[in-house]
Amino acid sequence: MRTDLFIGRTVILATLTLTSWLPPLSTYAAEQSPGSGIPEIMGTRPSAQPEMSSVRPAPAQSTWVDEIRNSLGIYKTNYPASDFSPYLAKLDLVRNALGRGDRRAVKAEMGAFFRMLAKRDHGISDVAAEELTNFAQMVTPLDEYGIAVPRSAAGQYGTEVPRPGSAQ
Repeated sequence: MRTDLFIGRTVILATLTLTSWLPPLSTYAAEQSPGSGIPEIMGTRPSAQPEMSSVRPAPAQSTWVDEIRNSLGIYKTNYPASDFSPYLAKLDLVRNALGRGDRRAVKAEMGAFFRMLAKRDHGISDVAAEELTNFAQMVTPLDEYGIAVPRSAAGQYGTEVPRPGSAQ
């Protein structure tokens, strides 16, 4: 049952993420030359979105932080009794560290984020903490930054899934 909920929410989140990429892709197609095989109807920009060419996807390194932030927004709606603001603040610190290129701060702040989830800090529900931990582990480049996930939050239902290249 929990797995089904997790998969369903992951699909919804992936759909939301993909739909946010469609406007920049259609803008790119509209900017192509008319002779490149694009129908003439797409050769002009829609007048409702003239500033769309200035919108670019976030750098690849901060995309995973934004994905976790977006999922937190969904969890805030699904679990209104839980206080997710400290988690959002922690992710803001991670995003700022990524922007500065401070790998040590990324490691420290994401480690603190996972510890907060493991301890269920700030009154978040067990289900929300488990699902957020699982999702964050999927999108976070743990090995690249050397981020440690506490054992109690390392795997769904208390079983740890070994990561490639990690010693048990």
